[in-house]
Amino acid sequence: MIMVEVYNNMSKRKYVFCILTFVLLLFGMTACGEKEQQGTPVEISYLNKSETKIVPELHYLQGTTTKEMIVEVLTLLCSVPEQKELEAALPGSINIINYAYEGTQVTVALGDKYKELPKTTEVLTRAALVRSLTQIPDVNYVMLTINGEPLLDSTGNAVGIMTADMFIDYAGQQQTDSYAQAQIRLYFANETGDGLIAINRSLAFNMDISNVSMERLVVEQLIKGPASDESYPTINPEAKLLSITVKDGVCYLNFNNAILTPVNNVTSDVTIYSIVNSLVELSNINKVEISIEGNKEMKFRDKYELTTLFERNLELVQ
Repeated sequence: MIMVEVYNNMSKRKYVFCILTFVLLLFGMTACGEKEQQGTPVEISYLNKSETKIVPELHYLQGTTTKEMIVEVLTLLCSVPEQKELEAALPGSINIINYAYEGTQVTVALGDKYKELPKTTEVLTRAALVRSLTQIPDVNYVMLTINGEPLLDSTGNAVGIMTADMFIDYAGQQQTDSYAQAQIRLYFANETGDGLIAINRSLAFNMDISNVSMERLVVEQLIKGPASDESYPTINPEAKLLSITVKDGVCYLNFNNAILTPVNNVTSDVTIYSIVNSLVELSNINKVEISIEGNKEMKFRDKYELTTLFERNLELVQ
């Protein structure tokens, strides 16, 4: 039986209830498979028996509020899936101590047993939780804690707030393949747009696909922007990375014209060195060259000649 504490930030009251009992009584779930399914469709992610990949299973949520749907998803993640070849993302040995919902973020507190999961299984379990919860309308971010402490990755850094796009799939693959974990450092803008803030991000990417490159992953994460309000985007979200190659320590980038359009009040310096500093964090890159639609005989926002080979610049970093 899973005990959950719900925190209401407006009234500062705490409610404690049992997920399974609550869901069954409140939503009146039935096993009438012959009837037309109604409710909010979501794909709940489960693990295969060998715990090498996650597989989605379609379910229909009966709740009408975000909190009700969160409870349903957490219940399903702990339950035996319909497909016999799958297993629950959160086995019975892992307790959900409580959860909190505020804004568009869900924080799930798990018991100590979560720390005992094998490395690969932990990444898959994390992916299943985030993928499933962020399908709920109005839920964009998920954070996991272990007995009140932030979840740490394999390098000892806090995983922090997660979004579904931190679990990378390429080449049209679905989220049914194995994931490998990567720790990268990204540079986003400060509030005034004239400085950089270094953010460590733990990502899981599809390790079954051979064309995944860390340099592409870094740039695409920069375009997606930060996962929280502690830092700000440096690149117009309409920007597209047309190509990226690395040769002799130089990373050659080719963007579409949208890269030239500033985002918010971010300076040209911050945009350029957000890209350069993030890429130079990779061991195989020392310098960066940028072109726009294949053209490097031009200036970036009338300031930087694109024939320049840009190197790391930490003067902008706070």
